[in-house]
Amino acid sequence: MSVMPLVQALIFIAAAVILVAAIQSQRLHPFLAMIVVATGFGLACGLSVGLLGKTFGAGFSQALYSPGLVIVGAAIIVSIADVTNPADRTSALLSSDRWSRHGAISALVGLIAGTGASPVTAFALLSPLLRRLADKSTARPSTIIAPALALSAGHGLVLFSPVPIAAASILSARWDRVALFGLPIALVLAAFGMAWARWFSPSDEVRSPAKDWRANEHGEGEGPWSTTVLVLAVAVPLLLLMIQSVGDIPSEPLGGGTDRERILGLGRPLVLFLVSVGIMIAGHWRLSAKLLGDAAWTGGVFAKVAGVLLTVGAAGGLQKLCQETGMAELIGERIADLPDGVLIPFLVAAVIKTLQGSSLVAAIAAAGMIQPSLASLGLDTESGRALATLAIGAGAMTVSHVNDDYFWLVTWNAGLTPARGLVALSLGTLAQGLGALALLAIISFAV
Repeated sequence: MSVMPLVQALIFIAAAVILVAAIQSQRLHPFLAMIVVATGFGLACGLSVGLLGKTFGAGFSQALYSPGLVIVGAAIIVSIADVTNPADRTSALLSSDRWSRHGAISALVGLIAGTGASPVTAFALLSPLLRRLADKSTARPSTIIAPALALSAGHGLVLFSPVPIAAASILSARWDRVALFGLPIALVLAAFGMAWARWFSPSDEVRSPAKDWRANEHGEGEGPWSTTVLVLAVAVPLLLLMIQSVGDIPSEPLGGGTDRERILGLGRPLVLFLVSVGIMIAGHWRLSAKLLGDAAWTGGVFAKVAGVLLTVGAAGGLQKLCQETGMAELIGERIADLPDGVLIPFLVAAVIKTLQGSSLVAAIAAAGMIQPSLASLGLDTESGRALATLAIGAGAMTVSHVNDDYFWLVTWNAGLTPARGLVALSLGTLAQGLGALALLAIISFAV
């Protein structure tokens, strides 16, 4: 490929602007716009037609499986919940002011969920609860964006998330130091995310509860019991996804063998789908038997989620194309040569994340580039390696936008257009990353 990395990056920025403009003008559905723009981007960057098709297809199919299968499961759970427990009769657990107004608990849940092996899968698992809260809230975007930003902070900074695990392993950072510095910063960022979501996510009018169109025919369950089942259908698979992160720890006894494979298997999308939907069906087995046997009901459920499923798949294809060009890593390597403390690990990870879309790929690549330069950066100490790890984690969550399937899933659940999503989520992750960098710089001067 003869196109220079910087030129490829400029082409990508132009492609992202065109993509958002095409969707915002309502000329194209996000899926169709993504297909057209991704094709133009790949050709402009010098990819052959054959390589373009192969790369996009690999990313598309991978995204349809993970997180796509979990998104379908969440849609089934939400639709059953709409029949068994309409939003106007949701129990006090979901209607308390702490959840729907202050959002502290939902942000904390998002922070904890961020330690799961995949942020987009974790958010998909949380979405049934978040959407129930949003249906009761006068500020639907805020109800979704606040935990989404908290989840991003947890994925980048809280120990046992794959991002800090990968960076710490490559940089030989001490786990206790990473946890000591990372958790307080993540809590601050989660609180900031709540404030950001309220400020930049405009309120919607109070909407009437979304009842399923066949609710009267199939009947409705008891509110409190239905809420308990819903919480279990979200919490149990989310716990499995968090346990899967333990399998990412490279040290023994989980460095290889059957024990590690069992732990990794707990968080596979198929397992999460079966567990989450299975709990919801078991909790309402009589009603679920009628619903799942109703072709009109199941067809309606799948129709509701088809658009976002295809968009998430196309985003996965675009992300693979961005990774195939290699522009992110090549630009990151140039930045890695600059000597300037925790700023450099952050910038390297942030540039790679922004240009190719994956937080974990950004963390691994950035850590590999920074590791030989720790001494010149003044970070070749126990505390310095921990700070470098967290700087990479902060950069790896900066910025989530159009080449990240997490962006499209969050904005769809929040009911935002891409332009509003760029303000609420993309700028939110940027502000969080810069805030984390500032806190890390302060700590580096103190230790």
